[in-house]
Amino acid sequence: IETLSFVRGDSSEDLEELVKMADVIIHLAAENRSKVATDFSRNNVDLTSMLCAFIQRTGRNIPLIFTSSVQAQYDNPYGQSKRAAEVLIETFAAKTKNTAIIYRLPGVFGKFCKPYYNSVVATFCHNIARDLPLQVNDPDLTIELCYVDDVVDELLLALGKSSPGLLKCDVRQKYSITLRDLADQIAAFKNCSTSLMLERVG
Repeated sequence: IETLSFVRGDSSEDLEELVKMADVIIHLAAENRSKVATDFSRNNVDLTSMLCAFIQRTGRNIPLIFTSSVQAQYDNPYGQSKRAAEVLIETFAAKTKNTAIIYRLPGVFGKFCKPYYNSVVATFCHNIARDLPLQVNDPDLTIELCYVDDVVDELLLALGKSSPGLLKCDVRQKYSITLRDLADQIAAFKNCSTSLMLERVG
């Protein structure tokens, strides 16, 4: 497998050339933190629209795997933009019969996640490790999480799918936990060095 990367700062011309060379596209790009509302539309909706148009121009079935978010069901700028991108892909797949696979991901945790950006787990780990306060508005709120390696495994499985049209998939391994229990568990890991009691993992 040869990976061709399109990243922030690359041009639309770069994207079109990469699409021409691609056999499968995994669309991970998204704006999920911005104080400017138009950033969500430009980076989540417009980019997806451009990508679909470039695939269609090739005249080939280039499977498109899109990572959406459970936020797509909520009425906030990020969620609205992710849902709009889903609709674009659904329309594109129906019109062209191009393979399109949509994953609505819950909160992803694990290596490479950034605190104060895209992972409550990373934020809690960062603050607890540094004895910084946690801001938890609703400690009893249950959240759903998935581990980054399980997401990667799902995407690798999706590489082999080429049925025409739209397919909506889910990461099979997910975890539910309240914010209170999440904070307590991470604090317990930190306290292992003083309590000398190892927490369960896995």
